[in-house]
Amino acid sequence: MSSHFLRLLLFLGCLVAAARSTCNVCHSVNKMACYSMTQQKACDANNLPTGAPLDCPTGYMCVSGIDGVLCQPKASSGSVADCQECNKCDATQTFACTGRSSFSLCLGTNTSHESSGNCAAGYVCNNGITEICELATTVNPSCTIADDTTTTTTTTTTTATPPTNDASAYCAAVKEKGKFAVGPLCTQYITCSYLEGKWVGKAYTCTPLYFDRTTGKCVTPKPSYCYTSTTSPPTTTTAAPTTSDPAAYCAKLQARDSFPVGTNPSTTCRQYIKCYPVGGNWLGKMYTCPGKLYYNSSTKTCVSTLPATCSDRIASLSINGVQLE
Repeated sequence: MSSHFLRLLLFLGCLVAAARSTCNVCHSVNKMACYSMTQQKACDANNLPTGAPLDCPTGYMCVSGIDGVLCQPKASSGSVADCQECNKCDATQTFACTGRSSFSLCLGTNTSHESSGNCAAGYVCNNGITEICELATTVNPSCTIADDTTTTTTTTTTTATPPTNDASAYCAAVKEKGKFAVGPLCTQYITCSYLEGKWVGKAYTCTPLYFDRTTGKCVTPKPSYCYTSTTSPPTTTTAAPTTSDPAAYCAKLQARDSFPVGTNPSTTCRQYIKCYPVGGNWLGKMYTCPGKLYYNSSTKTCVSTLPATCSDRIASLSINGVQLE
């Protein structure tokens, strides 16, 4: 085999590796970005992916090329799917890498949950290891996205509810990209993005439609969890939801399931909360694993092995904007 041919193979291999790691990068041609191997996201005016991911048709994959980000048949000659390792749950269905040093929880499914975690300084996310984060000097990150050059900051829990009358102040408090409902009437929402080192928010109105927080779109009919001006919204307090308040935690998650409480190996890693709806309201009950067992969010059981989310490799972890304690 000639040296020229070997160099050609090496070059092609580098191209494939680059394509596999490219994720959430907005294309200048059609303002779209690959979110996973089979999903796309539209880009906003700030050239950042936003909204709910759009599924490619069955048998198609997301590919970025000279014509933009498109869904192409998997059998296409010469096509390599982007995001092959981004937002992909690991073999244990515990987590998915969403960036160089960020991840989300999979909670025992093959789909990443609406959650946000960050590795400690000097660590990167790798979905080939059970520890989630590993030293950057020993492994390569599984996923690289457009804004990985920005500095990750540790989220600080506050006791005040983020103000919704100032969209940018709200986004600065939430510190998450995406769309967020404003109030119980579901008539407004705020879009948050991170631009040039600061959080930027913009408020939108869906009237006469309703904002669906699941799809991130204005829809009709009104989602079941929305209230009208003639009905009384649920009682709220000035305190932001925390895992120490199971009912408030479950009202934020809006899902019937069991969820982790925190990342402290001595206390909260042994606890979990079961969420369930009663009469249109969400309630929660906290449980503690017996003995010296820990709660595993993937198997949803109490286990003897310390979960990866409870190690000092994890800097922060939140679910639906609620910081785990």
